[in-house]
Amino acid sequence: MPDSYIQKLKHAEVIVQDYGKLLATITLMVHAHPVSLLPHSKDQIKDAIQLILKEIGTDNNKIKDSLIEAYVLLAKFIAEEDAEIIAKGHSALTDSHAENYQVEDAELATKIVNNIKLEMESLMEDLKIFLT
Repeated sequence: MPDSYIQKLKHAEVIVQDYGKLLATITLMVHAHPVSLLPHSKDQIKDAIQLILKEIGTDNNKIKDSLIEAYVLLAKFIAEEDAEIIAKGHSALTDSHAENYQVEDAELATKIVNNIKLEMESLMEDLKIFLT
């Protein structure tokens, strides 16, 4: 393997490790998190995960499955404003005396969550070649 590829692979490992550390510290049951929490850009994380998946091939299904799950979870990292809307919408849904503007927040939050689900499906499509 050329040195440049080895260096690229090592850098990808650092990116994935940094992202893994973040995932270990947050609540994944929450619908969304601000993208600013990510230690690297979404695109850098996607590229790093894809590179490592190519490298490990079919050798280790446990690691492969974890990487695929981490890749799909990137959809939950959204713009700060949208993450705030989801938080407000969740509060409105749990408040039996919600005001009209809170109900509007809940409706908008539902749309954002639906978009997250669509992106998760799209991210799974990206990785179809690794799902053998």
